[in-house]
Amino acid sequence: MDEDALHVESKFEYDGDSHFEFGRLVGERFRVQIRARIEENAKLQTLLLPFYTTPDGQDLYTQYVERHNATFPQYVEELQGMAQGSNLPFETLFLTNIIEEYEDSIPASFHAESVSAAVRRPVLRCSDIVLTSTRLRAVAHNEDGGRNDLNRTAIITARIGSSPKFVAYTYLGDLPSGAFGFNEHGVAFTLNFVQPAETFIGGLGRGFVSRDLLNAANATDAIARITRPKQATGHNFQLMDITTHRVWNIEVASFDRHVIHEFTVPEGAAANNVTAFFHANQYQRLNIAQPPYESSLHRLKRYSELTPPTTVREALAILGDQEDRSWPVFHDTLSHEGGELSGYTMTTIVFDVLEGKAYSFRGNPSRLNVKFIWDLKTLKVTPDSYESQ
Repeated sequence: MDEDALHVESKFEYDGDSHFEFGRLVGERFRVQIRARIEENAKLQTLLLPFYTTPDGQDLYTQYVERHNATFPQYVEELQGMAQGSNLPFETLFLTNIIEEYEDSIPASFHAESVSAAVRRPVLRCSDIVLTSTRLRAVAHNEDGGRNDLNRTAIITARIGSSPKFVAYTYLGDLPSGAFGFNEHGVAFTLNFVQPAETFIGGLGRGFVSRDLLNAANATDAIARITRPKQATGHNFQLMDITTHRVWNIEVASFDRHVIHEFTVPEGAAANNVTAFFHANQYQRLNIAQPPYESSLHRLKRYSELTPPTTVREALAILGDQEDRSWPVFHDTLSHEGGELSGYTMTTIVFDVLEGKAYSFRGNPSRLNVKFIWDLKTLKVTPDSYESQ
């Protein structure tokens, strides 16, 4: 199948004062895609929604919705608007936006025989490479999702009231953004799913935290939002300050645990001294218990077999690697035909922090076929081509 047919990103823009209206218009515009993505979400349909109908499920739902109403009422309004626009129950969309948190709170005994291990296993999303030198600050990111996400993403640009204008690659039916985004204050980020062994039941969902990150005024504010207390599970962030050219890797876990690491260049380092960091859905700096997922272990092993990249081109070659037939770094129809056991790569993007631009690619990024240029300063997204470094 033509890879372009699998990855069609629509664009949507909003400039107004209402979070509810923003959500309603997104829901109305993308009603067909949202409903299809929800209907094809096996975990939601066979595990979360059935548990939600039980007394324990209702109690658990109430804990989560009350927490989010108290902390992020404006984003709850966005989901209420999206529910109206897409003609879906609010409860369904809310559960979709806390899908991992709610699932982690469900007793393992619930429908143990009828719900397969594959459904309970999370879709491990994304790989990142960070390159740092005196002349280079780059974050290269594979955005991975499930089959039901294909052709159900959008590039959303919005300004709501007095909040900063933002651009976010968005899974339709989710809040912006569970993938990557940036705003007019020069705050940019990519995300990596991670899962601590312990869940703070009733805590904040990662999707709401990353939605809030789009409102950050600066890097200090962004870090405070990323590490806010009472998160249910956790997340990994590659945080970028486009104005000051700084980059951080931040790992967050339940029970108010986090590690903040800034990528810096040693004083006097040679221009060709490039350090590389690879992240693949496993905590690497935060020393906590976590499930040993096959996809992460295989990608980390494959990276260890390769020469660390020193250029963007080399980083893209690694993000396009498919040597491991079962658990490759890059996921597409070719890898699935060869026995791939994971999801699909929606897109690959490189943030050039020094230049203030990002470049996303069509198909396997090793082919360097640019699809969009993302201007991190003007917040414009345009089709173009790019000669990688």
